[in-house]
Amino acid sequence: MVTFVVFIGYMVVVITNESSELIAEDYYEQEQTIDADMVAKKRAQEAGFPVHFYAQKGNLYFQTKTGVEVQKLHASFMCYNDKNSDLALDLKAGSSFPIAQLKKGNYTVDIRYQIKGKTFLQQTTYLRK
Repeated sequence: MVTFVVFIGYMVVVITNESSELIAEDYYEQEQTIDADMVAKKRAQEAGFPVHFYAQKGNLYFQTKTGVEVQKLHASFMCYNDKNSDLALDLKAGSSFPIAQLKKGNYTVDIRYQIKGKTFLQQTTYLRK
């Protein structure tokens, strides 16, 4: 019984001294952007996802549908298995960049852009082999 109580006491000390990776320092700031992101996602869906993201011949392309004028296109690549591999780019619609800029891994891709002053957000995934 004494051994069990000592073990529980030890576990309490160890757990309280460990930092949690699930808690971000800017948690409250991140929370405030969630509503805006949801509206931007819905806007992109209703517009039929005007930016087409695809890989071809060693490049990643961000093409827009004809007749759509996109301003301030920003792409964020967040790697699931290595946060040091994250990449953020400010691009022009219709531009591309070499796939070789990304390390191997699975990425979440956030494509944020503006059309007529309104923000749109498309999310997808990309696997760099």
